[in-house]
Amino acid sequence: MNKAVFFDRDDTLIKNIPYLKNEKLIEIPHGLDQQLLRLKKAGFLLFIVSNQSGVARGLLTAGDVEKVNQRLLEMVGSSFFEKIYLSYEGPTQEITWDRKPQPTMIWKATKEYDIDCGRSFFVGDRLADVLCGRNSGCKTIFINLGRKNLDAFVACRLATYVTFSLFEAIDVILSVENE
Repeated sequence: MNKAVFFDRDDTLIKNIPYLKNEKLIEIPHGLDQQLLRLKKAGFLLFIVSNQSGVARGLLTAGDVEKVNQRLLEMVGSSFFEKIYLSYEGPTQEITWDRKPQPTMIWKATKEYDIDCGRSFFVGDRLADVLCGRNSGCKTIFINLGRKNLDAFVACRLATYVTFSLFEAIDVILSVENE
């Protein structure tokens, strides 16, 4: 079975711009490609798992999200990520099937790519990311961006690991892997 790292997109891999539909505004951390290469060399499959509720809210289209994701892949190298899993459901929908914190997107990846969640990680900046990872059986890394709210407080306590940056999260993954 394979091991994987699942990444949230906004405020994890790219700077969060709410309801981003202009792919020219994407900002990624300098050296992201080298950091992702470290994970690939360690044998991890890499995925992006993202809620994009702006589609359900009518603030952007699935095509807008696709343009942004394609630009992201061009900027870091399209060979790093196996697949991008997206939920367009809004947070106020009565029943949500795909939206984080539901583990549905992770379960789809585990089935398609024969992934062992017990050897895998979920990295994100929100409580929903931590819960999604926990709900699927992955180790979780909460990137603490210094938010002073209840979600951040709870995420810090529920995550397997807490870091203050994406690159620090990758260091944690590789150090845990080598234990």
